[in-house]
Amino acid sequence: MSITNSITKLLNFKEENLTFYEDFLEERIINHNRCFVLKGYLFNNFDFCPKCGCINNNTIIKKGIEKSLIKINKISEITSYLELDKQVYKCKCCNKKITAQSNIVNFGCHISNNLKMAVLNCAKEIMPKSLISRLYNVSDNTVQNIFNTIFYNDKVYKDFLPKAICIDEFTFKKKTYAFNICNAKNGKTIDVVLDRTAYNLDKYFSHYTEKARKRVKFVVMDMYGPYIDLIKKWFPNAKIIIDLFHIVQLLTKSLNKTRINVMNENKEDRNKYKRYWRLILKSRFDLNTSSWQKFRCFKELMTEVDVVDYLLKKDQFFENSYDLYQDILYHLQHRDYIGFNKVINKKYENISKQMYTTLNTLKKYSKYIKNTLEYSYSNGVMERNNNTCKLIKRVSFGSRNFRNMKSRIMIITNIFRKEKREYHTKYSIPKYT
Repeated sequence: MSITNSITKLLNFKEENLTFYEDFLEERIINHNRCFVLKGYLFNNFDFCPKCGCINNNTIIKKGIEKSLIKINKISEITSYLELDKQVYKCKCCNKKITAQSNIVNFGCHISNNLKMAVLNCAKEIMPKSLISRLYNVSDNTVQNIFNTIFYNDKVYKDFLPKAICIDEFTFKKKTYAFNICNAKNGKTIDVVLDRTAYNLDKYFSHYTEKARKRVKFVVMDMYGPYIDLIKKWFPNAKIIIDLFHIVQLLTKSLNKTRINVMNENKEDRNKYKRYWRLILKSRFDLNTSSWQKFRCFKELMTEVDVVDYLLKKDQFFENSYDLYQDILYHLQHRDYIGFNKVINKKYENISKQMYTTLNTLKKYSKYIKNTLEYSYSNGVMERNNNTCKLIKRVSFGSRNFRNMKSRIMIITNIFRKEKREYHTKYSIPKYT
């Protein structure tokens, strides 16, 4: 095997018109750093002139050499370069010069494509841009330019949307929210929009074709009212699904606020209410009824059910709110909309203000909760993407340029997101506690 073949395999170059000299390796000091420089010769065999198109019948002749220094991947953790002697040709027909080109590097660029791909592979990890630039000995602007050229969608007129989408927002800057859209099945980010105001989102969705918008059958979201009007306007065939986690979260927050109010009023049992809040929020069917043990703040042996019953007897409003909470939670766990609808439409008097407000909210979104209990889609993939966006912002100590941050988000949550299997639209979910 020749020296050229060995070096090209070692460096993962796929270039037939590249040869290396016998003394191909040299050590140099570049920018005050010790570097390896590999020296080679690049040529092309032209069948016709790429400028004028005339057939090469000895009309394309050699006309000197052009030197080029290209940065490549590190060798043994030492910054390395490829010094190419590019053969220059001249066409006798059009009298224009032609320089030999290679797939190792793009035209007019001095960073190899392999190094760009290494930077891109590193970009899928949650690390700051400055760290990536130090790892590959390139500037921050070079790293960002690689991100932008690999993935940044500037298309104004969009013609595709998946069958099911998730929408949500995350904080980009202080008092500034970014609107996030992703595929509900595989979690790939579709797009990120800087402003979540109704005017801006109306302008954004107007760029999608009518066919793309009518293709959407399900939209998964939290209980944010302005989005409902937006969906009805731009997605006429879509069913709105309220994320089940946010429904349960609303219930637990209201019951927890009720517990805090009772705890502040009852100073004798304050420590007990404060210590065993998890048992109160737990599903009644998951509480232990047979294992007697010693609980802190209690003198006698008790079970988990006994602890909860003791705390509930201290306040009638708290007990009624707890019973309502457990009834709603039971029907949500078993995907029983009929039972859920009966519970929320009953008249309740002795319940806390927080629970009463939650009850009105559930009545308001009742028809959308029906879709939640009927179909399996959730906002879990969206919450994962939002968490990724927040991690990127945190490790970067904030981001001023939304375009740059968006390109990084799209690389991590779109290109490198693995596809998931298709699943049925109806199924029974595990219990929420």
